[in-house]
Amino acid sequence: MSLNRKRVFITGGTGGIGRPLVLLLEGAGAIVTVYSHEEEGGLAENLDVVCARLAADPPDILINMAGYNEFEVCEKQKAAPMLNLNLLVPIRMTQAVLPGMKSRGSGQIVNIGSMIGFIPLPYFSLYAATKAGLKGFSDSLRRELVGSGIAVTHISPRAVKTKANSGLKALLNQETKTPEDDPIHIAKRIFKAIQARESDVRVGYAERIFAILNVAFPSLVDSGLRRNKEIAESILSQPNEKKENSYEENIYRIHGRTSA
Repeated sequence: MSLNRKRVFITGGTGGIGRPLVLLLEGAGAIVTVYSHEEEGGLAENLDVVCARLAADPPDILINMAGYNEFEVCEKQKAAPMLNLNLLVPIRMTQAVLPGMKSRGSGQIVNIGSMIGFIPLPYFSLYAATKAGLKGFSDSLRRELVGSGIAVTHISPRAVKTKANSGLKALLNQETKTPEDDPIHIAKRIFKAIQARESDVRVGYAERIFAILNVAFPSLVDSGLRRNKEIAESILSQPNEKKENSYEENIYRIHGRTSA
């Protein structure tokens, strides 16, 4: 599908994946509007205003990319902010653009999920819940919109080397040998999926296999992730002041050494 002159509205367009994706879209001739947290304030707080704007002038393509994760024990994770930004915001924004897209007989909803929605990892319980919810919403909506001219594209990256995965999360990825993709590579894959109006994209061969195993043999995956749980517990058990130290210092600590 040609993106020339297509109007795109994207959230999360100023992030590590969002910035290169916006450049790719603009390079293909798309007219891109980026929601800027810095300039317009919190998206969840301004949701009613943004939805009214989208309903009045729906874009050709809506990209729901804004979101965040939290690496912590379940009871310490902040439920409302994550549920609002990761799940409620894309649902509400999709509802806002659908009437206009339906009246035109064309459009595309692009939801950026995560492989954690398929392979829920310990200490990411709320993030896993929101991304699993976004996957379910996307699948149901895609089936509802068959024959309408509106495509629903759900894309699930694995870990990406961005600011959102820095600090203790970067340490966790290193210690568990979790691959981290380059954000430009993921932006290119999302761009390709938008062009082709793909329905479901899952990044990472091993992760795709693991996702299937998680459905068919969840207890096997439970066993396979025990080492991840132990490493995560070791990282999270550090005193708060040590958690604030540099990435390099934390690597020494997790191995029982001190940096010199």
